[in-house]
Amino acid sequence: MACCFLSSLQSPLQAAIRPAMWLPLIRNLHSHKETWQSEATAPDCLQSLLKALDVVKGHSPYWRKHKVNKIDEERYSVQIFTYTRAEWLDVVEIEFRPGQNNGSEAKAVSFSSGFLPTWVPLCFVFNTVFFFFPFLDMMYNKKRLDALREAMDVPVAVLDQ
Repeated sequence: MACCFLSSLQSPLQAAIRPAMWLPLIRNLHSHKETWQSEATAPDCLQSLLKALDVVKGHSPYWRKHKVNKIDEERYSVQIFTYTRAEWLDVVEIEFRPGQNNGSEAKAVSFSSGFLPTWVPLCFVFNTVFFFFPFLDMMYNKKRLDALREAMDVPVAVLDQ
């Protein structure tokens, strides 16, 4: 399922600015961070994560509309734009790195990028003005990371949240 034309135009700018993440206490209302650990290598984890996107698209209501925005195979990182039904933009960023002993670790974050949905004309301007406005994500960001992690075909454990 694709997002509307205006959302596809404004999403990269909204994700880069990310005004909803500017204030520390307020951003906690609509973001979720985790550290993952796996026995698999970082490249294997990245490939598993990309395959898991196809799985969650059909099985999880939190992944119906998404677009892989960036894949950096040298840094083993990915940035994914996800859209709610009303086309609020949530951003998922995951970066794998070699683990301390073996395997790999990842920093995973999912956050809501602004108060207004991306179909609103100039939403990134209004979201910048209203960056201080608190709102809840209804735990979508946590559930989104949970669904993606569970769909991966390599075992991944959560170290901290």
